[in-house]
Amino acid sequence: MDFTESTYSFIRRSGMLGQKGSVTVGISGGADSVCLFLQLNKLKDRLGITLRAVTVEHGIRGDDSERDAEFSRALCERHGVECRVVHVDAPRRAEEKGISLEEAARQLRYEAFFENTGEGDCIALAHHMEDQAETVLFHMIRGSGVKGLIGMRPVTEMNGRYIIRPLLTATKEEILAELSKEGQDYCTDSTNSDTTYARNRLRSVIIPELEQINHGAVRHICESAESVGELYDRFFTEEKQVLDRAFIRGERQEDMRLRVSEIKDLDDTARRMILMEYLRQTLRSIKDVSREHLNRLSELVHDSTAFSYNLPKEAVIRLEYGVLGVVYADDVAERIDGISLDGLGETGRMTVNAGRYTIDLDIMSRDGAFIPSKTYEKWLDYDKIKNGLCLRSRREGDFFTIDAAGHRKRFRDYCRNEKIPEADRDRIPLLVHDGSQIAWAIGYRISEDAKVTEQTKRILRIKASVEEDNGRQNKGYDHRGRARQENP
Repeated sequence: MDFTESTYSFIRRSGMLGQKGSVTVGISGGADSVCLFLQLNKLKDRLGITLRAVTVEHGIRGDDSERDAEFSRALCERHGVECRVVHVDAPRRAEEKGISLEEAARQLRYEAFFENTGEGDCIALAHHMEDQAETVLFHMIRGSGVKGLIGMRPVTEMNGRYIIRPLLTATKEEILAELSKEGQDYCTDSTNSDTTYARNRLRSVIIPELEQINHGAVRHICESAESVGELYDRFFTEEKQVLDRAFIRGERQEDMRLRVSEIKDLDDTARRMILMEYLRQTLRSIKDVSREHLNRLSELVHDSTAFSYNLPKEAVIRLEYGVLGVVYADDVAERIDGISLDGLGETGRMTVNAGRYTIDLDIMSRDGAFIPSKTYEKWLDYDKIKNGLCLRSRREGDFFTIDAAGHRKRFRDYCRNEKIPEADRDRIPLLVHDGSQIAWAIGYRISEDAKVTEQTKRILRIKASVEEDNGRQNKGYDHRGRARQENP
């Protein structure tokens, strides 16, 4: 069977393109991605797909990087396939996040793929057999557990897209032979030979040594990974159902939480598996999380008393009010010192940025308008709250008016009653007037004396847009993922 037929057979056998549609191939100009692009372009009619391409220039290798991006774009253009070139700054991301250059480049690459595809689309990546063996070995030496020994799957769902790997059963030798047969040239990334990078050392030093011991080492590692995956899928079925029940969606990846009541009484093996899967889906990087971390975390969750436990990369995992969550050092500093809204009375309209929120405010007349009931949009009586109106984070003494009689509740007590984790409280923008009186805790409740009534003449309409809210805006969910009871 020739290379193209072998690729087609694997695509059909793995079911990675069971639903025909749009496929975006990640092309770098290197041999692997060029081969993948050519194969998918040959097969697109048989597969019933629309083919596009994205090439990411990482800002690492200067002119060479730009050359590779242009090579990729021109190759796609010659074959009549649209190719978007995305420029990113991996060194800057690595410095800002305190992560390796490799990890920063990987994060930015995936972000570029997600931004240039739609939900339900497929993103085709050129991982091959040696990449799979390298991944399994890399996971093994850093102690990633059973899931890590599976390596890469032919199909993985991420952010509503399907990551597919059509060349996963091809060897590097076969890829190079196919390109030679086609007379197709490609680019060579000079950083691939730099063995200071862990993966390059595995690729250039360790795997060749294993092949000296057994010529079929790479294939055998990949076959073992496939067997481990089959066993994992079989035995993780029940734990996956538990995870689905315990999992609480958040506005961002790291806002996702876990109800410990669902997992604390499981046996230690099942609890560790679920916790590891939770961390995989929540942490910015799972790279340095060891078996020791997982064992300790499992013990703490089993005890189910409030705790705070440090993980690598400045991540802290906390248990509060029976809910497990991750906090990062750069999240803690999201306080809003104070944004004056005095100019609103002159212009009648303002847009301000407050932490993760973009907040639009405008004043309008009542005119019998219907008042919406949405989590991130509120209508308030402007004449009652216009004095010293500002947006800021909580301060000692902040309060709501909770009924028509004027009774008050401190914001601190409200957060305790609602079981809002301590780490989240500074991140809630408060619309405050007259010093300490809260008109609206954005995303939560409004004050009784700020509500629109039949006597209201001017309405302050406020709409908050949350960065990376994963579609939760204006849907009634609280920080624990429960349907929120709106205040009328």
